[in-house]
Amino acid sequence: MTAPAPRPASVTLVVVLTWIAAILAVLAGVLLLLASESALQEADIAESTATTYGWIEIGWGVVAALVAIGIGNGNNFSRLLATILMVLRLGGSIFAAVVLSGHNGFWSAVASGVVALLVLVLLWNNKANMFFATN
Repeated sequence: MTAPAPRPASVTLVVVLTWIAAILAVLAGVLLLLASESALQEADIAESTATTYGWIEIGWGVVAALVAIGIGNGNNFSRLLATILMVLRLGGSIFAAVVLSGHNGFWSAVASGVVALLVLVLLWNNKANMFFATN
């Protein structure tokens, strides 16, 4: 059996960025759930849509936090889940940016997408591959 490779800085950065994505998702979900009716009307978002999307955001945030812990430990299943989660986050961010163009939340959607893309790039480099292969 090969000795575990030390965790590279890129993987540590992925852990940090995944935590950031998790926190932002939970925060966005909570804000949607707590948004006043007038704020939702001003943003042209139906209350049922805000509630549904809010709970989805919170759920994704909790999953991302659990995945961040696994990635830090070199768990390949967590790496796969992180990849799936970040691809979904990227797609959701693109969709949200298109829908929210010119409205509140546009730049938040863009920032979320950029973080997801960065996580994907860092998660699949050569040093990260060696780390996950030996853990």
